[in-house]
Amino acid sequence: MAAGLCEAQTRVRDYEWLPLEKRASFGKIPPNWTFADSVTIHPEKPNQVKIVPGSRILVGKPGEPIFPSLNGRNFKLYLSYSLSPGASATISLPGGGFVLVSEGRGADGEKMSGFTGLAPFQDVGKTAGLLQTMEVDYESDIPGLRDKARINEVRINGIVVQQAQYLAHLPSSPAIGIRVDNGTAVFSAIGFQKSENRRPVLVSDLTYKLYNDEWDSRTTDKLASSGTSPELTFEVAGDRSSYNLVYEGNLVVKENGDYNFTTLYTGAYCQLSIDGNVVLDTDRSTSRETHQTNVRIEAGTHKIRLWYSKLPWAQAALGLKVGKTGIRDYDLHALSSLPEPSARPFLSAGPGAQRPEMVRSFIRFPGESHKRTHCLSVGSPLQRNFSVDLNRAALLQVWSGAFANTTEMWYGRGEAQLLTPLGTAESISGRSSFARLPNADAPWVDSSAVNLLGYRIDSHGYPVIRYALGPSVIEDAITATGKSINRTVTPERNASSGNYILLAEGTQIIPVEKGLYRVDGRYYVKMGSPAPPTLRRSKGKTELLLQLAQPVSYSIIW
Repeated sequence: MAAGLCEAQTRVRDYEWLPLEKRASFGKIPPNWTFADSVTIHPEKPNQVKIVPGSRILVGKPGEPIFPSLNGRNFKLYLSYSLSPGASATISLPGGGFVLVSEGRGADGEKMSGFTGLAPFQDVGKTAGLLQTMEVDYESDIPGLRDKARINEVRINGIVVQQAQYLAHLPSSPAIGIRVDNGTAVFSAIGFQKSENRRPVLVSDLTYKLYNDEWDSRTTDKLASSGTSPELTFEVAGDRSSYNLVYEGNLVVKENGDYNFTTLYTGAYCQLSIDGNVVLDTDRSTSRETHQTNVRIEAGTHKIRLWYSKLPWAQAALGLKVGKTGIRDYDLHALSSLPEPSARPFLSAGPGAQRPEMVRSFIRFPGESHKRTHCLSVGSPLQRNFSVDLNRAALLQVWSGAFANTTEMWYGRGEAQLLTPLGTAESISGRSSFARLPNADAPWVDSSAVNLLGYRIDSHGYPVIRYALGPSVIEDAITATGKSINRTVTPERNASSGNYILLAEGTQIIPVEKGLYRVDGRYYVKMGSPAPPTLRRSKGKTELLLQLAQPVSYSIIW
């Protein structure tokens, strides 16, 4: 009998956040560290850092390290930070590990964000003054390896830059510390999540029923066999090519908690139920894909049911994992029930040494379920890349680092036809960059008046795109430098004062100085044209737009 309540929730695993406003969150506060309510950093001027004293943000300069009051040998650490031009800081870890965060763009490997003694996979740091994140999954207490520590993963701005790195364990390095090496470092959030090797959830008293119903029927009418099993495994089905397998048993929970259940399988569908409630129900999948739900469960014995349908043409695979905040995911299935999937190639596109690479593809823009079907992505040798929706004349996204993952386009049938960035992508706008408006106060529209006329390639290999905007013809030239994407839009024929260009949109656009704007802390817009743009609020967004009667040039810096 279930001892308590079990209910499915939409919450996901999260960090415990260190209250920066409390001085007790730090053992000692050295004189080179202070607290602020806001900090404004100029992207190009190292000495132009404006600090408003307060308590919400931690600000450090070179000198002594600061030690957050965080205890644990195995953990995940999250930092939200921004840096002044040329700044860097070292995050020290228990057992002697460390991670460098830096603003140095195009620097050597040992000066890149994510350097741990080994160079990161790629440089995905952002320019000065912009909000960045670092996540570290770390273990300094590894069973059976007392003389080793391990960096499981480092992510900079959401991109994996280090994995599976073993280090010599140094017992004299017990604490997490932050040391600023150069410039000014600003930390707006510090998250921490302990990771223990306990197993508070087990399965027991498992029975199974095997059905001959069709793999896609979602029925269990044709019972073929039944029995008991000490573990969750598809192997009770033998060598059958297709079947429905249903496990039932007890889920023994030793402590209350919000538990994450993850299914991994190759099959037509998989359904997980706890105490008669369906908490996870997913369709066709391969074991490379994970499906997760978070469930609040009280201590006690609960009923579990797992229903799996095997595809007739694919190798069977069935896995169920559980974990929660402070406890790493672990298997509830037999090891042999989740075999290693067949190797799958990774296909990518990249620029040449001197000229960019252009790829036509579909793109799924964040927040949209449909695909953009007429997109052009350009990868620069300078590792500044961008995507344009040609149908809507929309500059969709920019990113730094490696160019494009094209596996979904070029492997097998290439059904998805999706291109995805390999670096840290910043969404610019899904709306048309150009529109005809009666005045600068009129709401922006995704203008149906925009039509693609074609494009040519300039002498450096970048596209110059021509659009019709009503009776006008405009030319859109986008190129890359080592720090930015540069865009020049030129009225070619029938220029009109009713034509406008949308330079940026976001929740908050802040003028840094004349001609320089910071957009949501994610990127800068720097004007090259003398005419001042209009900064306005419209339909819940902040927009930056400019009349397009004369040539307009600007840069996106991140």
